Order: sequence, then C-alpha cells, then structure tokens
Amino acid sequence: MKKNGILDVKYSLTQILYFASFSALMGYASVYLLDKGVSNSVIGTTLALVSIIAVFTQPMAASAVDKKVIRLQPLIIVIVALAVILSLCLYFFKLPTIILLCVFVGVVTCMMTIQPLLNSLAFLFEKYGIEVNYGLARGLGSAAYALASAVLGYLVEDFGTSMIPLFYIIGNILLIVVVYTYVVPKNQRHVVHREENQHEEVKQEQLSFFQFCSIYKKFMIFVVGVILVFFTHTIINNFFIQVITPIGGTESQMGIAVFIAAIVELPAMAMFNVMRKKIDCSTLLKISVIIFGLKHLLTFLATNVFMVYVAQVLQIGAYAIFIPASVYYVNEVISKPDLVKGQSMVTVGITASGIIANLAGGILLDTIGVHDLLMIGVVVSVIGALIVFMSIEKKRASIE
Repeated sequence: MKKNGILDVKYSLTQILYFASFSALMGYASVYLLDKGVSNSVIGTTLALVSIIAVFTQPMAASAVDKKVIRLQPLIIVIVALAVILSLCLYFFKLPTIILLCVFVGVVTCMMTIQPLLNSLAFLFEKYGIEVNYGLARGLGSAAYALASAVLGYLVEDFGTSMIPLFYIIGNILLIVVVYTYVVPKNQRHVVHREENQHEEVKQEQLSFFQFCSIYKKFMIFVVGVILVFFTHTIINNFFIQVITPIGGTESQMGIAVFIAAIVELPAMAMFNVMRKKIDCSTLLKISVIIFGLKHLLTFLATNVFMVYVAQVLQIGAYAIFIPASVYYVNEVISKPDLVKGQSMVTVGITASGIIANLAGGILLDTIGVHDLLMIGVVVSVIGALIVFMSIEKKRASIE
C-alpha cells in the first residue's frame, strides 16, 4: 500500500470536524435540553428515539453503498447538509418544545448515521492501492472532541446554550467542504479499473440483515457484548452534568472532564498502527473492555470531581483502544463484500446501547438517582466484557 499525504490530511480533517461537531451535539445534549425546560426522562426518551432510528438508518445507508445504489462520498455530503438545515432551525427559531425535540432528533440521527460511513471512508482508497492512517485521524478527532468540549463549557457559562447549535452548524458546513474535496489521484485510478475487471465475474449478492446474522453468528454475539459494555459509557457521556452535579461539579468542570477523556485518546489512537502490529486486535479489544469496566467502577465510586478526572484518564485504554481495534477487527473477520455492513453493525451495537441507556437512564435518574444508576451500569458493563471475551475471534486465514 502507498501513502498519500493529502488524503491523510483530508481524512484527519474529516474526523476532526465530525467529532468537534459531535461534542457539541451529544456531549452537551443534556445541558442544551435542560435549559429548554426538558426533563431528564424526556431527554432520555428523546436520545433513545434517536438511537432507535439510527439502528435502522445506519445499516440502510451502509447497504445502499454496498449495493452501489449511491457512492459513499455524496451520501455523506447529503446527510450532513440535511443536519445543517435542521440545525439552522434550532439556532434561528424559538420552537415549541415538541417541534424542538423533533428537529433535534433529526440532527442527531443524521450525525449518527454517517459515523460508520466515515469509518468506511478510511478504507475506500485501499482499492486504489492507497492506505489512510485511520488511527491517527481518529485520534485527532478525539483531540478535537476534547478541545471543543472544554471550550464549549466556558462559552455556555458565559454566553448561554445558544452557542451549542451554532458550534455544530459551523463544524458541519466545514465538514461538507472537506468531504467534497476528496479526489483519487489520477495515477492511481487505473488500479481499481483493473481490479473491477478481474472480479467482474465473481460479484456476490449482498446479504440481508438476517443472512448476515446467520453467517456471522459469533460476530453478532460480540456485538451484543458491545451493547452492554457501552451501556454505562453512554449514560455517563449523555448525562454527564447529572453525574457530576451531586459531587459539586459545574458545566465548565464537565467540559474539563470530557476534555481529559478525549485528549488522552490521541496518543493511543495515533500509535494504534504500531500496537496492532505487535498485539492482535482481538487481544486489544479484550484489554479495552476490561479498562472500560474499571473506568465505570471508578466513576461510580467518585466522591469528588478529581476522582471523576482520574476515571476519565482511563479512556486511554478503553474507548481509545476499542474504536480503532473494532474497525480493524471487522476487516479481519468479515468478508470484503460485507465490510461496510460489518462496520455498521458495530456502530449499530453502540447505537443500540444508546436506546437502552438513554431511555432507562433518563427514567432511572428521576426515580432511583444517579448513584444507583451507575451501580447498575457497572454490573452491566462487566457482563458485556465477559460476552466480548467469549465471542472474540482470531483473524481469519482468508477473507475474500
């Protein structure tokens, strides 16, 4: 595989802009909606609804790309453009609560739908003989998430929650511009034409969702484990202000906590290509789910904001390892014609955890409180880690 510096820069910018926008959208969802008079239960229900919709839109979008119904690049642009239009409605108009929630659901759904597509974008150029450094780009995305979260914490305290939609409007407009500029170098285009001619006679019919589940049974059990591991992760991220307020935390301290977790992801993700050459992705995934459990346990035991900061540092071995490891793991255990669908299944699993976590989290916060909710989350996270351990596979000898 050859390297192409311009494509590496563009892909890094794509991840940076996406996650900077996503930090404002999801990291401050509770802050934004609470300020609009929405209760915890309704916030949880709203985020759960987004997750339910995304469970369908993510594989649908992936399937459309796999079946060559639409190319990956224009599909991403169309979805992000729709998110921008809806975001402008949030920023410029004072909407009734029910309309506001519907528009918010639309924005988040768009952004969650393109997440697996952006992962697949990293491997789009492999057929042209070009390798993109996914780990570095994803690490820079986490750094952008960190910086955006920290900055937003202070901006919201000083200027109010109107800064939140403005932030992701700007970020998404820039994202459209960057994705639009993706161009394969002319001297590499002949590679894909040659490969397409060689494989023209062995084109494979695309699998339906149920066919995929039937063929990749162990992989789907792995996805179930992912759902459980990410249950507490989702609760902490989406209800962070509710988690730290009882121990004396503020919006700016929440921003700092999110900054810590996201910034420590950068070195781990940037060095991931080096790590995976020495340690199997299956082993890295096992390590990551163990550290996830430790992070959730420490957050549960936290009695002050400093302990939350310490827990956030563990992100370096949890989310920071899991995300790139899972992306490469899919490429190792899923056949080439089903790769986009395979990438979407992991994202769907994380999204499905959002359905449970957001719906249950909002209701349980209003009924049993944050302490007991985090205790339940620790138990669920441990069960998920055990399932991941039992279902993980070694790299297949031949993936066609």
